[in-house]
Amino acid sequence: MHQKLFSWLALAVALSQLFMPATGESYQVSRHNVSEVVDSNELVLLLFYSNRCKYSVQLMPIYESAASQLHSTLGGTGKLALGKVDCDLEPEMESNYDIGKYPTIKIVRNKYVNKKEYRGQRSVEAIVSFALEELLDPIQEFVSLNELNDLNTRKYLVIGHYESNSHDEYMAYRRAASNMKEHCQFHVKFTGGNGPNSLTFQEHLNHTDSLSLYTGNMSSQEELMEWLTMKCIPIVRELTFSNAEELTEEAKLFVILFHNPQDKQSGKDFERVVRAELMDELDNVIFLTADGILFKTPLFHMNKTEADLPVIAIDSFAHMFPFPEFDDLYKPGKLKEFIGQLYTGDLHWRYHFVELMNSVEDNEDDTEVSSLKPPSSKFRELRPSKHRYTFARDEL
Repeated sequence: MHQKLFSWLALAVALSQLFMPATGESYQVSRHNVSEVVDSNELVLLLFYSNRCKYSVQLMPIYESAASQLHSTLGGTGKLALGKVDCDLEPEMESNYDIGKYPTIKIVRNKYVNKKEYRGQRSVEAIVSFALEELLDPIQEFVSLNELNDLNTRKYLVIGHYESNSHDEYMAYRRAASNMKEHCQFHVKFTGGNGPNSLTFQEHLNHTDSLSLYTGNMSSQEELMEWLTMKCIPIVRELTFSNAEELTEEAKLFVILFHNPQDKQSGKDFERVVRAELMDELDNVIFLTADGILFKTPLFHMNKTEADLPVIAIDSFAHMFPFPEFDDLYKPGKLKEFIGQLYTGDLHWRYHFVELMNSVEDNEDDTEVSSLKPPSSKFRELRPSKHRYTFARDEL
């Protein structure tokens, strides 16, 4: 039965490609031509698919139509290419691009494989709109720094001074900025040769303590990317519904501060403690802040409400464990100790031991026993869904 289904799906893909519009302009990409495609285009979208995946079958004609529409708009300008990779034939590329599910659309900008994937609506209009938006200039020009005073942004700032927009060093800056625009806001002033090219970073325009001058090779996109990655990606990130799926795929624990969006101080204090005590946890943990009003469901499952904010919790993707008292954040080592108790199993043991002790009492209360179990992870539900993807490690 399964074999017949797989054969039907493969036939459907073949038919969809046979009858797709003759103007279809996506490239069939393999390990033999991927460098040519990537090197000759500013932006490349790569669809990794399997002919045995029904979601790939459904997406293919949509993707081809989007490629046709974009080709009609842009032509062969070297700005954009849409490619597709058959993972059944290209297991090496599947591994190199770290593909864990089908279909996956990877974004390659200026030869750099972005960590972000396309996760939007699977429609021609959405894919076309996304691609065109990705091609917009990531850098805003200014004449006077006073123009930046009215910026309404939560992103960190990178400010460049360059001779002209045709200078090789500026082109390296633009390529690097296109890959980091999710994390920083980029600006430039063209000097006409009055002074050397320079690049600075600061968290906010008037935040001089964070001011940092780039001292590396101004012509090296790789060195610029390394510096910008270190500067632009915050130690504590903001959790939203739009980035939750992406964050779950990093396969790390979440340590989350749920706070009222009007409360700015708790977030600053949380980040200060992370920087002071928990930098060695970054390989295993993603530290996050979340709007406790929007993310009220996880709070509810921990028997917390808006009145309890701010609340810190670990989500292990099996259970959620609330930090006992927010004020303990200010006690040196307490949050690190709490995270350590998850590694040792003490957090699980504490819940299950108390539950066991409660269950042997003569006046056992089922409701009370239930409440003492670790709350189930709610962010596990935000992982990529089997209703949208086929997972590479599952049997297709």
